[in-house]
Amino acid sequence: MYKELLIKQFKTDFNCDSEQFNNSLFLTSASNSDARYWARNKADIVCFKNKIFVRTEIESLTEELKNMYSNINAEWFLEMDNIYKLNNTLKKYQLKIERVAPFFIPNKLINSENIDLKFQRFNQDDIFNFKQNKQITESFCYSEQDPDQIGFGYYVNNVLIAVCGANKNGKYTWEIGIEILDKNYNEKGIATKLVKTLISTIQKEQPNIIPVYSTSLSHIDSMNVAINAGCKVGWSEIIISEI
Repeated sequence: MYKELLIKQFKTDFNCDSEQFNNSLFLTSASNSDARYWARNKADIVCFKNKIFVRTEIESLTEELKNMYSNINAEWFLEMDNIYKLNNTLKKYQLKIERVAPFFIPNKLINSENIDLKFQRFNQDDIFNFKQNKQITESFCYSEQDPDQIGFGYYVNNVLIAVCGANKNGKYTWEIGIEILDKNYNEKGIATKLVKTLISTIQKEQPNIIPVYSTSLSHIDSMNVAINAGCKVGWSEIIISEI
């Protein structure tokens, strides 16, 4: 599911027609405010369905990357030898690889009705009240450009134990953040249940929005939360920033 919406978002990210995504893509174009947060820098590379989508703001860089990768499939694109090679090319343009990340999306409609924990819902006005809580670093971003939309919290004896949220992060995407604030509650399935509840709510209330979950390639627990909540890897992305 979400294939058509995802292509619409990529079309926005890369400033191109959806028909162009049938093959690997190399474009020179500026980013725009409807692009996903991670796709707004001077360059961006997405690996999707064995294809490579490249956008840069520098024509000569686009051409160089096209010459390097136009005949290469995405399956082994993130091998370290190629990462070093790519980063050396980017350095010539005062750019660098900031991070490489998997992005998860739901692979089905999520049913949260059988979850055995009671969560408190937070709407936009509620979320702002958490801004001074320095424990919360992943769930909410308090951004005017990418505003928080919805959240859920798990309380024990009126103490917030775990929290998750989703912020607008593109024209068709909301990005999920999750954290357990009390480490005594790690590995109890709370994070998975919170994420399932959040995704299920977004799916019911916002059918034209893709809930997106991103994490580090080395954060195995976090990736397992996404998988156990009913998500699959939708794409991988090389996020590029200025040196």
